[in-house]
Amino acid sequence: MTMTECASCADERAAGAAFCEACGRQLSGEPACPNCGTAGSVGADGYCENCGMLAVRPRDHLEADAGEVAAAVTDRGQRHHRNEDAMWLATRGTDVDVVISDGVSASFDPDVASLTAAETAGALLAQAPDVAAADVAAAIVAAKEAVAALASEGDDPRRQMSNPACTIVVAAVRGADVSIGWVGDSRAYWLPADGPAEQLTEDDSWATHVIKMGADPEVALRDPKAHAITAWLGADAGPVPPRTGEFTVTVPGHLVLCSDGLWNYLPDAGDFADVVRAALRSQGTLIDTARALADLANEAGGADNITVALIPVHPADVKE
Repeated sequence: MTMTECASCADERAAGAAFCEACGRQLSGEPACPNCGTAGSVGADGYCENCGMLAVRPRDHLEADAGEVAAAVTDRGQRHHRNEDAMWLATRGTDVDVVISDGVSASFDPDVASLTAAETAGALLAQAPDVAAADVAAAIVAAKEAVAALASEGDDPRRQMSNPACTIVVAAVRGADVSIGWVGDSRAYWLPADGPAEQLTEDDSWATHVIKMGADPEVALRDPKAHAITAWLGADAGPVPPRTGEFTVTVPGHLVLCSDGLWNYLPDAGDFADVVRAALRSQGTLIDTARALADLANEAGGADNITVALIPVHPADVKE
């Protein structure tokens, strides 16, 4: 029988045991390290307490592939020990609901916050077959309330001291009608097949705020505080009315949502559109394009978690 050491007390115990007989640590049901195979050895920081290697978690890389209707990818990136982004993608025929949420790393349990926000908003949108901007706003408000409630859940006092927090961007596509909403700096873009791209969201960030107040954009964007968010979901966020928008497409194009782990490498909407369009041409499918965009961010450094979703949208009288 293969013997290993308990990651907590170093006592030898049989591999696959339910708990350590020496210290009582529960072992069954905890993830095994993919590097050394030790069950229950992966600590809260994502590293194996037995071999010291970074363990892979289920959320490190996830994909949602709805064929020609929509696709999304989320990836841990290169520098974070866990993926604090979360996504929701649901399709009904050509109707699409997509949510991307980026956990605020400075808060406690940001990965829990983002997953809570994405699942709450997504589930609410699924109940509304005809979605308008007001429905998107209601979904975001529900997500905010769910994330705020996390601060008082569980026994860990760190949740009260540093409330779980996240951003959110939501889009609902019903035929040619698109409704979006957001809080924070996760973005949505409209990329028509021809013509200039449009950033549909405005970052809730320090740089955006001071630029609107008259600061020089180049100076503001070089400031260390440039990407500090000024609005988020969480118990300490205060009153945060989500911003929304809606439009009906008149030309074919792609709706793209992403977290800052991607757009930080392509902050200009024109540059972003050029890269996405090139990926669409070279990759051929939505899911391969989403993978390629995540790979691009990783190859550029992967400094943050990366999430991207792509949805083709066509005018009502255009069919492919």
